[in-house]
Amino acid sequence: MTEQLLQRYFANQVTPEEAQHVLDWFDTGEGHTYLMHRLDDQLGKADWHAPPNVPGPNAEQMLNAIRQRMTPDSIDDVPVRRLNSWAQPMRWAAIFVGALLLATSAFWGYRYLNPAELIHQTAFGKIDKLTLPDGSTVTLNGNSRLRYASQWSSHQTREVWLDGEGFFQVTHQRNHERFVVHLPNKLNIEVLGTQFNVMARKNRSKVVLNNGKIRLDVGDQAKQKLVMRPGDLFYADVKAKVYYRKRVDASAQSAWQTGKLTFDGTSLLEVAQMLEDTYGVTVVIADPDLRRQTVSGTIPNQSMQTILNGLATLFDLHITQESNRIIIQ
Repeated sequence: MTEQLLQRYFANQVTPEEAQHVLDWFDTGEGHTYLMHRLDDQLGKADWHAPPNVPGPNAEQMLNAIRQRMTPDSIDDVPVRRLNSWAQPMRWAAIFVGALLLATSAFWGYRYLNPAELIHQTAFGKIDKLTLPDGSTVTLNGNSRLRYASQWSSHQTREVWLDGEGFFQVTHQRNHERFVVHLPNKLNIEVLGTQFNVMARKNRSKVVLNNGKIRLDVGDQAKQKLVMRPGDLFYADVKAKVYYRKRVDASAQSAWQTGKLTFDGTSLLEVAQMLEDTYGVTVVIADPDLRRQTVSGTIPNQSMQTILNGLATLFDLHITQESNRIIIQ
């Protein structure tokens, strides 16, 4: 079983045959363990903590509830009883995904079901643009999530929570309300009408200012506030305790939203991390010297395959793909 197939399954992007294959695997000991780990990971995220006085979740109990909902009796309860060979696996898939959401909603459903908050999640490799309540827009890269209030009142701080990568175009309000982007690891961005690109994945965060003015609150890690100018890039790796600021071509950093990728002295290791974060694959570069090799140029960004083809052609690389594993030599 590959992680790529599992991600497509949960995004409802599989064929009936693939759905049946995944469901059969879920019924094995290995699949059972995977589901428990997936629930533990989702419920253990810092930004999805429980409300006060609510006990912590039990992944094993939730998984048992899911398995009960997947019994033949529960399937027979579905109104339509006669299904052709195409529809049957898809019904199983729908029941399982629905059961997963129902089993977990008791713990963190207050986040998803609270009408005062909205969550926008993009699939691997998919770019989407949305408009916020104040008219500001955000373009989300693949595998990214944005949480925000369904409406903001006058004199209220406009707050959003980003996990992934997004390009923000923030509107300036008549009453000068603050706009704050919360990133993982206590990194916050305060904005007053501007355009900027943000990448926040795992322990790494990168902010690039296109125009306007923003202030970074680095929180407990660096204990300082940093005012950025257009063309500034700020990078933070909390785990490695690496922080730096440098001047870059800001438009190149956000070119991904226009259907192309622009590299300017970018290491192949950084390119590999981008592919892993955006497309959910594993990239292997065995040669340490090759990892440090830098690339410069522009390639299409229509799909992962066009990116791989462009990298291979532009930089004379040998790239092979085995399921969701990419090998660069």
